[in-house]
Amino acid sequence: MITSAEIKEMARRNGADLCGIAPVERFEHAPAGFHPSDIYPGTKSVITIAKREIESTLFSKSAVAYTFATEMILAEVYRLTIEMIISLEKKGVVAIPVPSEPYEYWNEKEMTGKGILSLKHAARLCGLGVIGKSTLLINRKFGNLIRLGAILTDAELEGDPLEDFNFCKDSCNLCLKNCPVDAMDGTSVMQKKCRPNSSITNKKGYSLYTCNSCRKVCPYRAGLKNDEVYKQLNLKTLIQIRHLMK
Repeated sequence: MITSAEIKEMARRNGADLCGIAPVERFEHAPAGFHPSDIYPGTKSVITIAKREIESTLFSKSAVAYTFATEMILAEVYRLTIEMIISLEKKGVVAIPVPSEPYEYWNEKEMTGKGILSLKHAARLCGLGVIGKSTLLINRKFGNLIRLGAILTDAELEGDPLEDFNFCKDSCNLCLKNCPVDAMDGTSVMQKKCRPNSSITNKKGYSLYTCNSCRKVCPYRAGLKNDEVYKQLNLKTLIQIRHLMK
């Protein structure tokens, strides 16, 4: 039987920047219809993988750069998900892909969509980070600049420990205050406000991501830095530095 260590090496070899694992029992509080077993009844473990995003594109005045980078990174997540599944099947393991899209659930009135499994909550339960006030997953190494994918499997695997750090200090509300449409309250996002502002389809028919403020203004958007100078800076200084970089 395959081990967690072998799966993480498989993920690394296929290009994943992060890989975390959780036993299905951790998902006991998942909403009805969005539990791993609702997708695959034989699920015993959930594997979450991630690719880092490119921080530099946040400073482009054109939405094209950020859109291009994001779509390429999402394509890489999809590719490595399939590569891992092929490798797992060769070892006799059932493996079901969980992409971020398409949605099965869609509330047209509220413009609210849900993937078949919440990837950010799956990633949290797999030990890849915590969910911040922006509702984005925040990883210790890469901050909120990551894209996620997941695999459900019938293999019984050792889970990773949950993260217990807190990026979102009580005094920091930059993501909430800088949302141009006031769509966040610190625990949820009103998609009816967010969607029309965060993506558009132009006259040529191209889809563009047009807002990334909640990612951009976070003092820890790129994770906790390892250099000693960065470690010595307090939260207020970090916020001032990141805010000036907008």
